[in-house]
Amino acid sequence: MKKTILALLMTALLGICTSAFAIDRNSEIAIMDFGTRPGATEAEISLNNAEYVTSEYIIDRLVDDKCFLVKEKDFVMGQVNDASISTVGIIDPDTAKKIGALLNVKYILCGNITNVSLSEAGGSLGVAGLTKNTVQAHIIGRVMDTDTGNILYMTKGTGKSASTYTKVKGVVGGTIRFGTVQVTQDSVHNAIQKAAYAMVDELNKKVI
Repeated sequence: MKKTILALLMTALLGICTSAFAIDRNSEIAIMDFGTRPGATEAEISLNNAEYVTSEYIIDRLVDDKCFLVKEKDFVMGQVNDASISTVGIIDPDTAKKIGALLNVKYILCGNITNVSLSEAGGSLGVAGLTKNTVQAHIIGRVMDTDTGNILYMTKGTGKSASTYTKVKGVVGGTIRFGTVQVTQDSVHNAIQKAAYAMVDELNKKVI
């Protein structure tokens, strides 16, 4: 009898804990511009407005996966910019509460591009001067409750993209240098896109 009562109590407590952090996928959420890790180099991140583009990739995947009701991004950024609220990267609890009150939204998603690097470099393609490099990107995201400022979920995503590059004389447009290796900007964005998609897919598994 005692074991039965104890089992019932444990089940009830587990249900309370689970429901306390469960988020309905029909909930409305605002997506912030993602930032970069502290100390990130220009070669790693600063290309074609990567922070803004990352949030766009995330929104695309959230909508495709039907994971949350996503608040219109231009409206979100217009409101927070008018209120002079910093929304790039990791957001502190007080700022999360301000954003929630301003936008009348229960949840926000924020985070960082934590790293962009070469996972493979200089693989020969059998053509003089032509090499194949693989770019890898890592993204981390946080879903925050704007009522409490608490972090409800943390998710990560990794993406890879191949880049072929032929060394030529003079300035080469559209490339990013990693040490002595150059890759295309498109390959870096492709890696970030795949990492953003992977992060959202992981989040999609956690919401109910």
